[in-house]
Amino acid sequence: MLIPMWKLRRELSRLGDQIRNLPRYVAELPLRRTEPARRAAYERDFDQLTKLDTGQIQLGRKPAVYLLYQPKGIAQSSFATLDWLVAHGYSPIVVSNSPLSENDQRALLARSALLLQRPNFGYDFGGYKDGIRLIIRHGITPERVIIMNDSVWLPMVPDLMERLEQREDVDILGLLEDEKIKHGTDGGQPSGKRHIESYFYMISAAGWQSDAFQNFWHDYRMTDAKSDTIRFGEIGFSRKMIEEGVAIAGLTSRALFLEKIAQQDDSFIAKTLKYAAYGDDDLRREGARIRALPIVTPGWRDQALNHIRKCVNRKRFNAAFCFANGRMFGTLFMKKNYERVFSEMRMNYLEAINDGVLPPPPDAVLAELHEVVGH
Repeated sequence: MLIPMWKLRRELSRLGDQIRNLPRYVAELPLRRTEPARRAAYERDFDQLTKLDTGQIQLGRKPAVYLLYQPKGIAQSSFATLDWLVAHGYSPIVVSNSPLSENDQRALLARSALLLQRPNFGYDFGGYKDGIRLIIRHGITPERVIIMNDSVWLPMVPDLMERLEQREDVDILGLLEDEKIKHGTDGGQPSGKRHIESYFYMISAAGWQSDAFQNFWHDYRMTDAKSDTIRFGEIGFSRKMIEEGVAIAGLTSRALFLEKIAQQDDSFIAKTLKYAAYGDDDLRREGARIRALPIVTPGWRDQALNHIRKCVNRKRFNAAFCFANGRMFGTLFMKKNYERVFSEMRMNYLEAINDGVLPPPPDAVLAELHEVVGH
């Protein structure tokens, strides 16, 4: 029996990923062997291995752990993010996974309650755990907690905090809820396995105080194996909260995107395809074919919506379709990822702003986007 081409491509892609990741896996082997001892030493000598300074913002009942990893200097957009947090009553606890210059330290201390410089052990989730450690050490009983990192530009829209704080139906709220897809010839189907993407969490008082949350972070073992950090950190955190009955959600999700895009008119869908970012050539070719058809072509709308569904089953909807995401949800944030689809998305996003169909982000973010895109 012949193997379907889609399945062959999937398996070849999976093999290619394994080959590409082999050097990393081999390089991680010595770290994996020594990690238990290094982790124990880090926990034992935490105060000697880290540097903690008190900032100019009073530590209150709305702490915000903000993880930075910017060895070449802190970006202006990161200072703008801290200003946004402070303006909304949050007390930033800045955790830097790289050493800071004196100038950056001064600028961060002016915008933070605490500033922790630590070794880059455990990636973001290692820093998150230390930020949570500091909240507990300082005896704070939070009304609400934000845990976030600098892998996204944020905020992009002025009402983001209000929209987050209005969601009182969940205990852990993210910006985007991801769901794994079972791939197939039909473009894939949702698996029901979901998690909150880890660059932003807003935790309610009840969520913070829950045994599930506290036990997860008490037991979490920070690791320098990136795959384990994703598996046991980002994905494991959401899955554990769901198992323990903690209500989690994202402001946006693939399912909500598909529901809302189906409610738009044909002109909106045509613009969605105009500013599409693909990353994959087969999807790009299909999108070009559909765009070349007049929208009055019989079956055009069904073709376009099915194409959009296949795209967002393979790529993040907010990256693939920045126009539709921006118009339907607002551009809540933007990833700094350098995968092809994200690079294309940034170019198309700036084009949409230039065309006047999307509003611009804050000045610091816009300047950095132009610098990254190269114009």
